[in-house]
Amino acid sequence: MMTSSTENSDHLTRVGRPFLARRLAQLHELLAEQGQELMQAEGVDLDARLGSVFHLVATRPGLSVAELAEELGLSHQLATYRIKKLVEAGLVSQDRDPGDRTRSILQPTAKARPVIEQLETVMSQLDKVYAALFEELGVDLLDITSRARKALTETSLLERTKS
Repeated sequence: MMTSSTENSDHLTRVGRPFLARRLAQLHELLAEQGQELMQAEGVDLDARLGSVFHLVATRPGLSVAELAEELGLSHQLATYRIKKLVEAGLVSQDRDPGDRTRSILQPTAKARPVIEQLETVMSQLDKVYAALFEELGVDLLDITSRARKALTETSLLERTKS
């Protein structure tokens, strides 16, 4: 029998903290969905999930895929996939580094310029909306998630269960 998302939400609420990762995944999905709606409303022809990768390439041209992945905290595989999508869309070029044939250099294309400008507008709107949301919630989710990630990187859940 399939359960509705309301029933799943109720179960997650009843169980609580042990399913924190699932609740955060739901929030991630909701933010990505609504971010995509905002981008479409602003005429940005870009998958919202590619936004951070595209923005980094646009603002720091010349990075390699490995450097980009490290900078954004993505797996190399996911970074490669997202770059592939941006190359297919004609927004990013990926060329071999003449000094190191094992390294690819990422650059925004001429087609990227108007999309970058549109993305900057959406990012400015999102910054204001998130500031208001965090005020409403009484917590800065960006700060909290950054601090939680740092704490768990320093001491894993497994290590914490043993102490």
